[in-house]
Amino acid sequence: MPVKSKKTTKTKKAKKARKLAVRKTAKKAVAKTFPAKKTVKKQTHGRRKPAKKLSKKAAIKRVPKKPTEKTAWRISPEISQSVFQIDAWKKDDLKIEHVKVYRTGWVIVDQLPDLSGYNPDEGVNIFEEFEFDEHQLYDGSKEASVLPDELPAEERERLLALSEVELEDEGWTLESVTRFKGPLLVEQV
Repeated sequence: MPVKSKKTTKTKKAKKARKLAVRKTAKKAVAKTFPAKKTVKKQTHGRRKPAKKLSKKAAIKRVPKKPTEKTAWRISPEISQSVFQIDAWKKDDLKIEHVKVYRTGWVIVDQLPDLSGYNPDEGVNIFEEFEFDEHQLYDGSKEASVLPDELPAEERERLLALSEVELEDEGWTLESVTRFKGPLLVEQV
């Protein structure tokens, strides 16, 4: 077994002592600095590179400057069975009206309409008065046809049996109107 010389053990001990002394002095130096300096040093170590132009533009596009708030209004009759669809077939001086009554319906408009001149007894033609995005009619409940008195009974029955295409082929033209009657309910949606 080889014997170690005293010289090598002394040098090892001396090296360890020097390392410990360096560590202790480094700890003392850090302890003597003020806390504000420590935080500044920590912040400087964690700096990032500035963002590229493309990523800056993308970040700007993602966040809108002004939130866009779109309002819409839903208009419907308050009373049930107040929606009328009137199909008027005309040929020369003759007129056939086919009326269909719906339980309810609604239209959605972008701007609040001016209903100051609205007459509930007369109603409003929704296709003429409103510029709407959506509309819906629910549950057709009653249907009736009004024919001219001048026509004989046989001709009336024949005309009622004809389809829309057949009426057009015979020279009849169609004018269709959808009306809301009675008090209207206007709600923001």
